[in-house]
Amino acid sequence: MNRKYLLSLAIIPVVLTIFLSDSINSGESVQASQTLGIGTGHFEVTVKDSMGYVTAYRQSDNAVVNTGENCVAKMIFRHPTNAGTGVCVGSTSASWNFMCLDEDPAIAFTDRELRNAADETGLAACVSAAITWNQNSTGSTDALSKVTLRLSNVFTNSGVASETIAAVGLFNSSTVTTNSMLSKANFTATAVPVASTLTVNYDYEVGGGTVP
Repeated sequence: MNRKYLLSLAIIPVVLTIFLSDSINSGESVQASQTLGIGTGHFEVTVKDSMGYVTAYRQSDNAVVNTGENCVAKMIFRHPTNAGTGVCVGSTSASWNFMCLDEDPAIAFTDRELRNAADETGLAACVSAAITWNQNSTGSTDALSKVTLRLSNVFTNSGVASETIAAVGLFNSSTVTTNSMLSKANFTATAVPVASTLTVNYDYEVGGGTVP
């Protein structure tokens, strides 16, 4: 019998498997904890040229890093302004809705920031994504007892050169060196020429099951 657990109120995106290309040996994979993962997150990345034609499309799940898991746990059991040091550094009063682009696809559970952040104007800045709540948990059936939402942002390369993007991270601030990274998703690298746009959609679902 499926049960709807209390802990499903926590928001922790999860990925089953992401294959890496750089810092981990070929064939190795990063796997999120199945015991902590009570939600699913999925990224879609679309690149369009200056005329609006699609030049690249990518899909990827994301890996929740250690800092992200620790900070989510702290959000549930500690006051958000408590500046933790051993579990989660800094306050947890801000949501993880900032999207940041990375040229490096590598992911490690110990990562706290991007490895090679984008640097072209329009791609370099982390942006607070728009949030669309598609469904709230309203019933006891599997279909109705879940929350679905989408984070979305359009980046425009307004710099002077094309840039290759291979990953996107979720942070709780635009200052990635002093705040927490929740998760990161990698994908086959794609070029974003000058005047082109890169749209990131992040679909998240949590909940489901039935009440006994």
